[in-house]
Amino acid sequence: MKRILSIALAILTAAAAVACETVTTQPTTTTAGTAATTTEYHEPVNVTYAAWNLGAIDSDNLEREMLAAFTEEYPWITVEIIERPMVPDTSGVGEVLQVWNEFLGARASQGELPDVYFTDSTEVVITNDWAREMSDLALADPEFMNISPDIRDAANYDGHLMALPYAIYYFGYYVNKTLFENNNADYPVFGDTWDEFVVKLKQVAKQNVTDGSGVGGLFGIDRIPEWYPAQLSQDVGWYTYDGSMLHLDGPEFEASLDLMWDLAQDKSFVMNALSAEELEAAGLATQAWESSRLGAMWDASWNLASMLDREFDVDFIATPGTEAAHQIPIVLDLMCVSSQTDHPEEAYLLAKWMSFGKAGYLKRIELSQLVDNEGNPVFATLNMTPLQADEDLLDAFFEIYPTFTEFRTVISYQEYIIEPFKHVPGYAKARWNEEYNAVTTLGQIYDGVLAQSISYADVKTTWNELANDALETARASVYEKLGIVG
Repeated sequence: MKRILSIALAILTAAAAVACETVTTQPTTTTAGTAATTTEYHEPVNVTYAAWNLGAIDSDNLEREMLAAFTEEYPWITVEIIERPMVPDTSGVGEVLQVWNEFLGARASQGELPDVYFTDSTEVVITNDWAREMSDLALADPEFMNISPDIRDAANYDGHLMALPYAIYYFGYYVNKTLFENNNADYPVFGDTWDEFVVKLKQVAKQNVTDGSGVGGLFGIDRIPEWYPAQLSQDVGWYTYDGSMLHLDGPEFEASLDLMWDLAQDKSFVMNALSAEELEAAGLATQAWESSRLGAMWDASWNLASMLDREFDVDFIATPGTEAAHQIPIVLDLMCVSSQTDHPEEAYLLAKWMSFGKAGYLKRIELSQLVDNEGNPVFATLNMTPLQADEDLLDAFFEIYPTFTEFRTVISYQEYIIEPFKHVPGYAKARWNEEYNAVTTLGQIYDGVLAQSISYADVKTTWNELANDALETARASVYEKLGIVG
């Protein structure tokens, strides 16, 4: 299936328009009778763009269509996509896409970094001088300032804004509302505490059966130590990170481990607690969610579209809180403007169009609804939620997901804990890669503690110290690079 509007055609059209119209950067005025119009002309500008979600060159890809639409909105700007090359696989057989940061590094060494590009590590782009500081443009933009502070400041290091938010995706629980309604039970909602959530799930769960008629209550408990600590204290976030350090030896983390271990033994409503034989006997071994025999399932909002085809009403409630706190776990995608760009204003316009800008997001909604001559959707169903707290954007998005009333409440709530991997220097080491001893990494300590093959009491103090040492070392290096003192 060919795209409705090709990138090449859009760029040629934009170039032709620029060639015809761009004669000066000064505005000129023309009059017709008593009517006067003023047109501002612009010098032609070429902006380069790289992202990992563009698909194949000839595919029906919404991101490529958005880039074409950008050149229509700003006809003096052409967009050149920098495709990530294929390189030989390390196995020696076939080819694979080049590792993202190797791709950026190769471009940077030639002075040809894309003007706008995705990043999976602000630590990497700062350390290598690949990113332009964007405070001068972003902080003067009312639309940027309309983003939740948690999100817009994620990559802001003591006043140095080194990356812009591209998208967020929510973690939490999908709920089968129809299952609860058919059992004359109240379905879980966003405002429920964890205890209220559990009570509701137990009302529909029927797991201890052997005739194949089982109904699961809850599936997905292994991420609890990452997000649940932030429901016990407003002072900690994802994986106990408080904006400066981790608290892996703290009471919130220990309580979250205890909760997960208790749930892993509760066969009354937690599917994860059942053995393979018990799942088979209850008829829950496969397709429990798809066959409408599961109350709540852990997943992320990037799978929203798959929930539209169910034969039952689905909603997304994120994560329940407690009386102490309620903070929503998200993953944040980031994009940078190149330190090598000659066109920072135009690069910012493009980054904004593709991410948080209102005009760009409304165009994204419009394009996402295109169908071909047979009435089939041209693009995959949109799962990218608005970044701005704007009712027009929310209205447009939830026309696609009309049953997701609780999810709208989640988005409007705007109190987040952000998965730190992309924007917290040293987090990859603190979470996974730093050595605990000569044969064990911190990631292996985490896995062992969760599996209870390693005693939490025995390792928690050293574990926490080593993780925070990794954070502090990386932060000091990044701050030194940015010239931040103290």
